[in-house]
Amino acid sequence: MTLKNGNYELLRFPMKMMNITQGNNGQFSHQGVNALDIAGKDAGISPTFAPCKMVIKRKEGYGQGNAVFAESVDKVMFADGTVDYAKFMFLHDNYTGDFAVGRVFQQWEEFGDEGTAGYATGNHCHFEVAKGKLVWDKAGAGYGYYGRNNSTGVWHLQDSISADKACVVDGVTIKNGNGMAWKKSSEVKTGSSGIKWTAENGTATFTRNNIRIHEDGPTGKVISGVQYNAGQSVRYFAKCAYKGHRWVKYRRANGGIGCVAVSGSEKHGVDPWATFK
Repeated sequence: MTLKNGNYELLRFPMKMMNITQGNNGQFSHQGVNALDIAGKDAGISPTFAPCKMVIKRKEGYGQGNAVFAESVDKVMFADGTVDYAKFMFLHDNYTGDFAVGRVFQQWEEFGDEGTAGYATGNHCHFEVAKGKLVWDKAGAGYGYYGRNNSTGVWHLQDSISADKACVVDGVTIKNGNGMAWKKSSEVKTGSSGIKWTAENGTATFTRNNIRIHEDGPTGKVISGVQYNAGQSVRYFAKCAYKGHRWVKYRRANGGIGCVAVSGSEKHGVDPWATFK
């Protein structure tokens, strides 16, 4: 079953048993980085699962731990309530020949296994997660999709974050959570930016030109090359007041969320840029 919050998949923990044997800043091989080593239910080999609908972007050889890099197909919701694309690194699967680069896996579809490929002393999955899309050799700061902690010399997924701020644990048995702040989907709080949305269904018809469209919310990326002009309209499902404007949210034709300003003031009825019904 797909786990969602509104229109977004929630990232799921990539194993059904959580038994963390080394956590963030672990002194064996994680010094200064956000990374987890996850053992399964016993000393055998347990499967790993896609945290969301994801596409395989790169695979590396046995000497590199059979590293697998993947990213979300769409924007997803993180356990900290933020919305962005997600990127992942998985290590130590003993055999990755059963899937190719470009293969898409659905959320929590089995795609690999824990193992000992590369530098590993026992069966486990090394897991790292970050926000955004994979970028090759980020400004020369690392190599490929890796970054490097200059203080400790440890290589890691670019921009990796603590996994408890990314993944929810619905359906996961926690044997050892490493003292981290894990959440279930019901505990994820959205709107951490301070924006308070009010649910309302209506149609806004613009009365001025050059209304820019933002992705997801007022602080989202401006979508280049498209805008609304006088006479055009959107069917919205939520509204808010934020930083000098009133805004509405609507579902775009491509399935994403758009957000547009409908007035030049946060006060209702002041400097309207649209009519409503």
